[in-house]
Amino acid sequence: MDGFGCKRQAMDVEGKYWLGFEEEYTKMKKRHLTEALGLALKFLRALPLGFVSGCCANLPPVFTMDMNNLAISERTPVGREIYILKGSDPENGPVHFALEGTDVLQVNRNTGAVTVVKPLDYETNTTLKVIVSIEDEVQGGRNNVVSVPTNVIILDENDNAPDFIDAPYDILAQEDAQIGTTIFSKVLVEDKDTIGANLEVECINLPEYHDACDFFQVETIESLQNSYHGAIILRQKLNYTAQQKHQFLLKATDGQLSSSTNVTVNIGDVQDTPPRFIGDLKAEVDENASINTLIMTVHAEDGDRGVPRKIVYELINNPLDYFILDAITGELRTARPLDKEAVDNPQGILTLNIKAHELVDGVKGTDPSTVTNAEATIKIRDVNDEPPSFNKREYFIQIPENISEGSALPSLDMVVTDPDEGNNSVFSLQLDDISSSFSIEPKVVTGSSPVIIRVANSSLDYEDLNQRKFIILAVAKELYTSERLSSTATVTVTVTDINDNAPTFDQEGYSAAISEVSSPGTPVITITARDRDSGNFGENGIFYHLSGSGSERFAVHERTGTVSVAECDKPGKEPCLDFEEKEEYRLHFIATDDEGKGQTTRVPLKILLTDSNDNPPVFTQSIYRVFINEGAVKFDPDLVVEAVDADKTSHVTYSIISGNDDGLFSIEPNSGKIRIASNKGLDVSNDTDNIVLLTVMASDGTFTSTSLVNVTVRDVNNNYPIFVEESYVEAVAEDAEVGKTIVQVRATDMDMGANAEVSYDIRKGAYEDFQIDEVTGTVVVASKLDYDRRNTYTMEIIARDHGEPPLTGTTTLTVNVINTNDKTPYFVPTTQKAEIMEDAAIGTLVHTLVGLDPDVNSSEALNFAATEPITALDKHGNEVIGDDTFKSFFTVDKNTGKVTVEKKLQRDIAATVRITVLITDITAPTVQQGEGLLIITITDVNDSPPTFSSPWTPFDPTYTLELKEEQPVGTIVSKYKAVDQDSDIAAYAIIPESEHFQINNGTGIIQIKKQIDYEETQELTFTIYAFDSGVPQLNATATVNVKVININDNDPVFSASSYNASVHENSPNGTFVARVKATDGDSGDFGKITYTLTGEHSGNFEIGSESGVITVANSGFLDHEVVQEVVVQVVASDGAPNNVKRSATVPVNVKILDVNDNKPKFNQSEYNVTVIENVRLNPPVPLLQVNATDEDSGINGNIHYEIIGGNDRDIFLLGVETGILYPHKSLLGQNRDFRLQIEARDGGGNGQLFDRAVINVQVLNVNEHRPEFIMPFLQNATVEITENAAVANYLVMTVKATDVDENENGRITYHLKVDGQDVQETDEFSIDANTGELRSKKFLDREEKAKYELVLVAKDHGSPKWFETLRYLTILLVDTNDNRPEFPDSQSTNPYHFYVTENEPSGTRIGQVKALDRDEGTHAKVYYYFLKGNENGDFRLDKLDGYLYTNKAFDREDRDDYSLYILANNDPDFYLSPEDKDKLNEDEVIHDSSIAKVKVTVNDVNDNIPIFEQSVYNTAVNAMANINDFVTNVTAFDPDLGPNGSLTYYIKASNLYKYGSNKSSGSIIPSPFNITERGEISTATYLAENNQHRFVIDIIARENAFPEREAYTQVHVWIFEPEQLIRVILSRPSDEVTRERDEIIAELSNATESLVIIDEIRYHTDDNGYKNEDWSDMYILVVDPLTQTILPVPDVLKIIDSKYDFLKDYYAGFAIENVLPAFVMEKDESFDPALAALIALLIVLFVGVITFIIVCCCLRHWVISPSDLKKKDALIKKAIIDDLNTTENPLWIEQKLKIYEEQELTMQVFNEPEQNVVARRNSDDFIPEDNTYATIQHPNRRGSSHIASRSLAEDLADYATLSGLPHQTDSSHSSLRGAPNYYEAAMGFQGSTFQVPERIGDTDYDSYRTRFKGSELTINQEGQPEYVAELI
Repeated sequence: MDGFGCKRQAMDVEGKYWLGFEEEYTKMKKRHLTEALGLALKFLRALPLGFVSGCCANLPPVFTMDMNNLAISERTPVGREIYILKGSDPENGPVHFALEGTDVLQVNRNTGAVTVVKPLDYETNTTLKVIVSIEDEVQGGRNNVVSVPTNVIILDENDNAPDFIDAPYDILAQEDAQIGTTIFSKVLVEDKDTIGANLEVECINLPEYHDACDFFQVETIESLQNSYHGAIILRQKLNYTAQQKHQFLLKATDGQLSSSTNVTVNIGDVQDTPPRFIGDLKAEVDENASINTLIMTVHAEDGDRGVPRKIVYELINNPLDYFILDAITGELRTARPLDKEAVDNPQGILTLNIKAHELVDGVKGTDPSTVTNAEATIKIRDVNDEPPSFNKREYFIQIPENISEGSALPSLDMVVTDPDEGNNSVFSLQLDDISSSFSIEPKVVTGSSPVIIRVANSSLDYEDLNQRKFIILAVAKELYTSERLSSTATVTVTVTDINDNAPTFDQEGYSAAISEVSSPGTPVITITARDRDSGNFGENGIFYHLSGSGSERFAVHERTGTVSVAECDKPGKEPCLDFEEKEEYRLHFIATDDEGKGQTTRVPLKILLTDSNDNPPVFTQSIYRVFINEGAVKFDPDLVVEAVDADKTSHVTYSIISGNDDGLFSIEPNSGKIRIASNKGLDVSNDTDNIVLLTVMASDGTFTSTSLVNVTVRDVNNNYPIFVEESYVEAVAEDAEVGKTIVQVRATDMDMGANAEVSYDIRKGAYEDFQIDEVTGTVVVASKLDYDRRNTYTMEIIARDHGEPPLTGTTTLTVNVINTNDKTPYFVPTTQKAEIMEDAAIGTLVHTLVGLDPDVNSSEALNFAATEPITALDKHGNEVIGDDTFKSFFTVDKNTGKVTVEKKLQRDIAATVRITVLITDITAPTVQQGEGLLIITITDVNDSPPTFSSPWTPFDPTYTLELKEEQPVGTIVSKYKAVDQDSDIAAYAIIPESEHFQINNGTGIIQIKKQIDYEETQELTFTIYAFDSGVPQLNATATVNVKVININDNDPVFSASSYNASVHENSPNGTFVARVKATDGDSGDFGKITYTLTGEHSGNFEIGSESGVITVANSGFLDHEVVQEVVVQVVASDGAPNNVKRSATVPVNVKILDVNDNKPKFNQSEYNVTVIENVRLNPPVPLLQVNATDEDSGINGNIHYEIIGGNDRDIFLLGVETGILYPHKSLLGQNRDFRLQIEARDGGGNGQLFDRAVINVQVLNVNEHRPEFIMPFLQNATVEITENAAVANYLVMTVKATDVDENENGRITYHLKVDGQDVQETDEFSIDANTGELRSKKFLDREEKAKYELVLVAKDHGSPKWFETLRYLTILLVDTNDNRPEFPDSQSTNPYHFYVTENEPSGTRIGQVKALDRDEGTHAKVYYYFLKGNENGDFRLDKLDGYLYTNKAFDREDRDDYSLYILANNDPDFYLSPEDKDKLNEDEVIHDSSIAKVKVTVNDVNDNIPIFEQSVYNTAVNAMANINDFVTNVTAFDPDLGPNGSLTYYIKASNLYKYGSNKSSGSIIPSPFNITERGEISTATYLAENNQHRFVIDIIARENAFPEREAYTQVHVWIFEPEQLIRVILSRPSDEVTRERDEIIAELSNATESLVIIDEIRYHTDDNGYKNEDWSDMYILVVDPLTQTILPVPDVLKIIDSKYDFLKDYYAGFAIENVLPAFVMEKDESFDPALAALIALLIVLFVGVITFIIVCCCLRHWVISPSDLKKKDALIKKAIIDDLNTTENPLWIEQKLKIYEEQELTMQVFNEPEQNVVARRNSDDFIPEDNTYATIQHPNRRGSSHIASRSLAEDLADYATLSGLPHQTDSSHSSLRGAPNYYEAAMGFQGSTFQVPERIGDTDYDSYRTRFKGSELTINQEGQPEYVAELI
């Protein structure tokens, strides 16, 4: 058989067996893949063996996995591998796979991997039907291909957002729709997905319509997974007026995805809102306003603004028919004359009710939706037509003569009233009072007020006949009117008598003297008084008595006034007179009239007692207690006992009478000061009592008394604590428990009591790991120890005693920590990482583990191992499960920790291996293990580039993408995925960068970067790059072609935001109205526009759907009288389908123009009016207003009025536009009745339509004018008649009045009105009715009656009405002016003394001066003027009443008193020129009773803050200052007076700054300083421990008076030693230097550029110790301003010397003689050279022997050769020559040379004894010095002094010379031992000024220097010689 036949036979066999196999295989595949594979093998075995061996022997391949019915999600990303086809070839040849039937999936031909190459979409295809093939390779023949049909099921995912149908929604809702109404029911939504939650729709507010969803809600009708039906329901009532449109979004969501659409709800206007009034319905009108005066214009508008209706007005109520309202215009005018007094409301306010009606179809609406009520308020303003009036014409009052000033007249009951309003009712009240004894209040009244008349002058005196009766006139007169209407009332005041004169004494005070031992009854003094009153009110009724403290010791005769000593048993003793109890008695001697019941006068009486010795001295304390330190030589402060003797003449002396057996104390007999007798001080020990009890006696020569003095001697803390051992060394294991005791240290103190109590503390070195018990000294472990952290501790332990100041001792404790193995080993770091290539050979080193154990030093103690868990991740990042091959990839060497490859690496199995590793300390007693993690990454070998998913291929690397335009930025449009067989994809990128797209570099998602507009761009292209993560990095590219799809994305846009049009009413249908135009930016049908109308009135118009032309559709609707304007909404829609259709709306405002189709109509057919014949013509008085209305508007409704008949001779005028009727010509003599025909015509009077009416006018004849007075002109007139002219028939005046009326209406007669009747005469006066002459009928007596009041009447004779006018006339009988004003002469008025408080405002009244004039009437009127003292205008004087006011606010600190002179004068216009004032005689002014002297005192208030004189004070205090030593004085100043200016000082803080530090160590509590009430700062404690430190003290000065303000200052205090002082010698007394101290210090500070501080200024002491008070010494310190430390003296002197040229002028000006160190040694006043030579010789011999022995024994280098001496001499001279090169004063240089020469001649060189050196080495402060030659070997000192001495010694090399030697008197621990004057020794080398004279005497530094007596050898406390040399 040939090959073809073999192949065909094989195919037949294959087909035969395959048919059966395929059927069974398909069924079983679903059950189990293994069974299917077994079936396939069975099929292969069933093939005939002969066929296989006899034919070509090539069997077809077989599928083992063919992915039939594979289900995958439609979200499966492109590029993802979803399945691997598997099959085999029976011949074990390679097989290949293929896939047909879809372009969505792609299979790898070799691997069978099926990959998604295009996005899946369930909605497009739910099942993919494909054919998968497997193909083998047949050598030399055709390959066998087996194809299997396969179904791939696409699972639906929620990947489609819901989609609204027919959206967006444009809805019309009427504003009267009820809540709950469905306004739209077609909310339809679809969702293409079959899964997901049921669809939901919600309302979303837009920013510009933030509350739309409050009005509407979405109600669900039906909701499924893929569809939704809902409706929009109204939630709140709509209001077209408030808002015409709402917009919101509807958002549909399926739980994951959402979409939205826009909803526009247009509100349709409904006529449901009543009119509303606009503006304020309030107005005012004058009471005399003419008829037809416009008051206001009422305006209302329809509340429905969509189609507003016309408004008409109606006046509902019209009080008193005063007003008329125009129904059309809303003008409210007066209809008749107004009268405010006729209105019930006192304010003249009327309330009118006005209705506004909407015109509905030309008819006034009446329902509530068309009518609105409002109230209008009209206030009638008053005019002045009423004068103020009193409730009575006359008032009669009685008052006592002693009535107090300011008291009101009793039972006056006066009320004054003016019924007018505002300024018309404001009037003043005044008194016409010639005596000026009374005042009236209030001064100004508005409307009505009760009136009070007060007594203004309390000096009423019944004894003065002229002051028993007063008649005053009260005048009320308008203030602000032109008429100034007024009225008067008479007040008669009668004064009654009382006892008003008090007794008076001849003297202002009395005094007397009497012995304290006077017997009872001894007369002391006799005093009598006088009284102006008579009878018992006078001298006959005066009784006398005494009052005051001690008045009972005296008796007084009540009639004679004799004072005597009262009865007493023991004169000179209590309770009798006793000088010691009271030296003087200040009593009041009192006189009372009316037999002791009347007025009282008191006068001071001082009685002095004379003393006698009758009292013993008395100690101020029964026992005095004092404490003193042992060794002290004086009490500090001084101990003074004091006894007080009450007798002034006694002298007290003191003595010690017991307790002073050892003579330790002495007392000064006169002062009582107790001293310590011994200069060695007091000593106390355990064997002696430390308390001494003294008895002190005080004697005055007659009497004695005693007191006890308890002296307690205190132990001084002068021993340091000493530890038992100098150092301690201990060891402790590092695992010692907290609290374990290490050691107990112990220290002892040789002092006693608290000084010997010791407490312990670790100063440093413990690092908080140890702590010590401060009482027992036990050191314990405080925290866990760690050998590796710290293995040795060196702690400094101090022991501190409890003395003051405390002393300390120190020891060292060294603790060694013993290491223990207690720490677990650990990896460094815990997680370690390594990488290795996949092809690495077995045995390759991957990583070496690194671990540490703090307890071991050798790595051999550590073992390494790998342990579970060992995990791995594949190359996709998934954890490897089910294959443990990776666990054997690597091995760990337990000794070295090296990790190597143990087995071939397979990256396909594991790409990352995570191995848990252990490290073990094999030397630890227990198991100590640490755990770590080793991460090994197996890297791939990169050999394949990435490939994109299909339809991309390497041959066609493109994608096609369709995309809708205008999608928002960020929208995901596609995802492109690439895969790489070797590694992951590292990144995606678009290259070059696209303008419109961006790609996520990690996911391949493409998003829109910029919106795409189809109208601009239809196609786009960009290129994607995919980069793998292999090395080297490979990439692939894909080109994406984008096609843009057009959408409807533009709204139609109208050419205008609104359109305005007009059309005449009644226009026919089809009339053109307007044209609108809209455009759309979209293309095609999306841009085609159609027009429609919407809105309430859209049915009345039509629009061309394409043209946009609007025409009339309903002619009957166009009625201007019904509707003047309508709004039609035009909707422009594009041509898109309904679901994407877009539209826009624009309003068209159509005005309906009026035509004249309504005629005017009068509101009345006939009008009636009356008018008086004399009616005013210019300006004419309005008589009547007619009113006609026309419903037309504009010119068609403009009505003009005209009189067309009955107006003969043009008597009347009718307002053309107003309709007001006016008189045009005089009506006098005219007809009494007129009938006028009037016409109202529209069209502005030119129209064709009109209406007519009739006006009936009646003319009245009246008496028009009142009589008007000419004389008297004033409403209230006054006429004065001198008392001697008022005889019978005296012509008082001629009354005259006029009346402009004619005939009888103008004829005037004159009368007097009495009790309401017109009469011609009274008892005193008569008036002629025709001429008006007013005459007296009889003689008028001023003493009988001084004032008469008449009411004059002028009356016309008009008919039927007559008028009369009244005038009030007051006739006064007046005195002549024969007296001048005088001020009273009394203690209170001569001078006047007034007080004013500072800062009170200008205008404050401070007092009143009052002068009296004995004249009456106007002649008694007094006016007041300044004469002197007010030149600056500080005061203001009321010239009418004498009140004195301030003209400014005073400042007491500027000036505290003023003296003023005030003149009283009768001249109201008095003026005195400045020249005349200067000519006034001082003596005349003082003694002129018409001139008052006024003293004004300014009282103080606390209005100034305290201020310190300096903001910073600098001072210094001695380090060894005692407690309470003075430091400095600070002064604050408060300019206020008395308590307001008193201050209290206190220290707020005392900040310590240690030496050299500018940072505070904190405030010391309690403060080391005290401050007194005077600002004196003193020490509060000892300051030795703060030597060289400084304090900054914060000082507060606080006011003692409220508000207790404070001032602040700082005091800088330096603590110094005396050696740091510099003495400035001045040839001037100390008081002069003190005055110029600031200037001197300023110049020294300037020269030294440092801070100079004065310590003391005192008299000068010369070289011999003598005091020179004509010279002075000033002691200063110099402080470095940078370091704030005291500068060494040599440095300062160098600076001063270098500035000599600069300072020499100041030296001469200030008389500075010398500047030198202050601390010098005293020398003996008398010095015998011979004796000194002898003593020196003895000392030389003694010292020489000692020196010889020492030199021989110790072989010291103490020998000096002559050549060395020459060298030293040369050095000294060189130093001096160097100094000569400076700019110093030549005098000073000469002194240096002279001193050196003298010293060179007298110098002897000695050495200190060896034993003294040994003794000094044992002291704490000994420092050996290699100073072979020195005059004195000085002890070194601590602190700054030591530093200064050391530097000085080094500067001087081996030589120093001194003129005196110190004697050490302090203990070895004193901070100020006997210090030599190193500065004087250095004068030849350091450039100091003069040779320093030594100071002697009682200075503050005497305790620091001693005197060397001749050649005495000074012995220290140990009994050893201190110094062994002296200058000879």
